[in-house]
Amino acid sequence: MSARRLSAPLVLPLAVVVLLAAACSTDSRPPQEVEPPQAKPGASSAPTQPQTGTGLIKEGWFGGGDALHAKVEIREVERQGAKSVLKLTVTSLDSAAKSMAFPVPLIDPVGRKLYRPVSPNTAVQFQPNVARELISEYPAIPQAVTRVTALTPGTAGEYTGVPVTGVASSPASDAQPDAANPVDLYDITEGEIRDVTSSGSDVTVNLRTDVLFAVDSAKLSGRAKAVLDQAAQEIKAKADSAKQPLTVTGHTDSKGADDHNLKLSRERAEAVAKELKTRLGESYRYSTEGKGETALIAKEGDKDDAQARARNRRVEISYVVRQQTQGTTATTTAPAGNRGGTVQPATFRAQDGKTVASRYGRFGAEKRRLDVKPFYRDGAYIVAVFDLVSEGPGTTPANAAYPHKDYAGGAFTSFSIVGPNGKDIYRAVRVGQSAGEATVYVDPGRSTYRTGQNQPSRAFVYIPAPPGNLTTVVFDGGPFGKVNNVPVQ
Repeated sequence: MSARRLSAPLVLPLAVVVLLAAACSTDSRPPQEVEPPQAKPGASSAPTQPQTGTGLIKEGWFGGGDALHAKVEIREVERQGAKSVLKLTVTSLDSAAKSMAFPVPLIDPVGRKLYRPVSPNTAVQFQPNVARELISEYPAIPQAVTRVTALTPGTAGEYTGVPVTGVASSPASDAQPDAANPVDLYDITEGEIRDVTSSGSDVTVNLRTDVLFAVDSAKLSGRAKAVLDQAAQEIKAKADSAKQPLTVTGHTDSKGADDHNLKLSRERAEAVAKELKTRLGESYRYSTEGKGETALIAKEGDKDDAQARARNRRVEISYVVRQQTQGTTATTTAPAGNRGGTVQPATFRAQDGKTVASRYGRFGAEKRRLDVKPFYRDGAYIVAVFDLVSEGPGTTPANAAYPHKDYAGGAFTSFSIVGPNGKDIYRAVRVGQSAGEATVYVDPGRSTYRTGQNQPSRAFVYIPAPPGNLTTVVFDGGPFGKVNNVPVQ
């Protein structure tokens, strides 16, 4: 048996990924900056007042290392023909000048898309008590979208309910859309029988072979019928038969000989595809493949080795989602399937609620506290909000993170919501396709912006909302433990 390795992605901040993606853009224009006049001698040294006074305002710490303490006001996103423009004002509350980039991706929480700035966001110097206006440009946001969420690179985090105004122009007939912008957001759910990774564009369902087959067999079991019936019903409801074929791929764990695992995985994929064809007919095309143990999704060999191996033993069904008419995703979560009924994008939230519960964890000699705040719905998602606080001794490392071993690309992938049945697990929302070490999730990109003892560092993570309009959830804080009955507002 050959050596196997499951790659572990590093924590790569979403803001950094936005910068890297923008740097590869064909649009080489630098970001625009407008610096209002500084206060005249003798004028008040208080922070400059917002220009409009009607924007969405939060205060926080931004950037890595020596974080910038600032007040940030976001007014709106305006469609301007073939582009959309965000204007924000950053007023430094620090006593010294600091420089940092300030990338702000946008989320459509109903259409499940993330918009990246289209041009590089270079470092900007922020002078104390001076308001600096920044302008970011994005691809045109569909006319039906009325509100988006802006993700700032700091403890202020998400600005929900940002209004989208103006009129988008129709693309030219010969225009080539940017396939990487906007990017799909992916829900990840794990269950006893299957795991599902889905976006508004494509779905991958991993069926556990322990349910479908007997050990070392490619003959479908009695339990397989109900599982495949459900899979076929979902494919009929969602899949676009005119697009790529239904792809059925078999996988094994790392036990056994390579050639035996490859053969077994291929035979199991063919058995599942045959049964799906009897339910779906000839209107779909089918593609089968066996990969043996070459594409593990769970790290084996740890204390949960049996569970990891069970996840790796799977038959994977992938398909393209049939698209709805543009505009139908503006006010409901219909594209997200049976999740939450009709839920609009969240309105702006200037403050978090009071702490619901606290949990503690040891990280070497340091003790840290997780203060869980009330959660809330933003379109198809639940936004988990919390403070992280060092109780010493020492301080929290600036690169501290809380990744799950199988989803190591985000700051909080070990955090999750447990479904109402007590079995399904809803993981952090992923940005785009899995990209190895560059995989990112919808979170601040860093877990810590304030590292000193007793300095709360606010953070958040977007998690798919379980079916139904839940008013409370069970939150799993990874190394900090679980919290029951967290309210969802």
